Amino acid sequence: MRWLGFCLLATLIVTDSEAQNWHSPHPWRAAAVVDGRDRDYNNEYFLHAFSYRHLLDQPAPLEEGIRGTAGSLTSDRLYMDFRYHQSFVFDNPDQAFTLDIQRSEDFDGSYDRQLVGFRQTLAQRWQLSLQGDVFSDKSLTDIYFGARRLHGQGSWLQLSVVLPNAYFNDKTDSQSELVDEPRTLFAQWHQQHSPRTSTTLSVNHTPDATLDDRIRGDRVSSRQTRIALRHRAQYGDWQWQADLHGERTRRQHQLDENIAQLAFRRDMASLTLAVRYRPHRWQPQVGARYFWLDEDGWFGRELNGNGEVSRQEPMLFGGISLPLSDTQRLAPTVYLSRPRVEQTVNSQQWRDRDDDEFVGKLSVPWHITVSKQNGAVLSIVPSMRLHRFAFGGGNVQLHWPL
Repeated sequence: MRWLGFCLLATLIVTDSEAQNWHSPHPWRAAAVVDGRDRDYNNEYFLHAFSYRHLLDQPAPLEEGIRGTAGSLTSDRLYMDFRYHQSFVFDNPDQAFTLDIQRSEDFDGSYDRQLVGFRQTLAQRWQLSLQGDVFSDKSLTDIYFGARRLHGQGSWLQLSVVLPNAYFNDKTDSQSELVDEPRTLFAQWHQQHSPRTSTTLSVNHTPDATLDDRIRGDRVSSRQTRIALRHRAQYGDWQWQADLHGERTRRQHQLDENIAQLAFRRDMASLTLAVRYRPHRWQPQVGARYFWLDEDGWFGRELNGNGEVSRQEPMLFGGISLPLSDTQRLAPTVYLSRPRVEQTVNSQQWRDRDDDEFVGKLSVPWHITVSKQNGAVLSIVPSMRLHRFAFGGGNVQLHWPL
């Protein structure tokens, strides 16, 4: 039994590629298009954010359970990516109540979602779902419609349509108006080639939408496309994982105090490759990542100014997994990066940057199995900066399959 627990914990230790979940519907948000993000990314931000990604793969992003990670970015800023996803099956097994609670952030800031809904399975081949992100202010409610075609061996094709702020024009008590109502389209293809080989492709697209926000004095038109691809494979004794993410965002702002329209553009891409040698008791892993972010224009009411941001961040990382007992492991990991950041802004809230320096950190995750029956693991992750002698931030994670 001792080695059974040891093997279970070793199997779970597979690094994710990002903290935020790119493989779920990501609907239009009014606060995102009007306000934009409220934080300035320093040269360590994405190093920390990547080290705080989900270190365990069960439950996987597409599975039910609790996936939570929270880590310190600065003395006053916390990174969080949390999801509690569970279905409550009726006496009729083809029907279920669904609950999906999310808290995370994207390049426009933090967000929360509390989705409640119903799922109906038809002929063991189709799953139809209806969910709502419901608020006491009915004008803010998002409605999700979904259809999933089930294939053999855990594969599927899913299509979803989200109506953000579905009742806004009828229910708002302000003078604001959705001139062109937003619609978010989500498609996902998941192919389970074998028990240890799978491919997942997710596309999230919001066509042109226009909000006339009278409170913030901004009439903004926007569109956005996000794409994510993951491939995991087992070749002999080697476990491989590749993740590709991309985003294209365009906005046009017409401010009350400005006659001319102000544009905003964001293009982002990242590629992460990782390989682990499974037979060795230390489970050594190495990986490489390239992150690119290019933004310019009017960033929103939070910054209330224009700017240009260009980031290119290559990274190498590697680590091992050291068994302490059948329920505990240490997984020291080193991250080495050289961000090249050029940033100019006409606002006192952010500062101009011209960075091209090495940054690195050593993280020492301590994985503790807290429930063998459920495969639940608590991870406590202290770290140290390598480019200067200083604490590198703390991170706590909980992964509880359901």
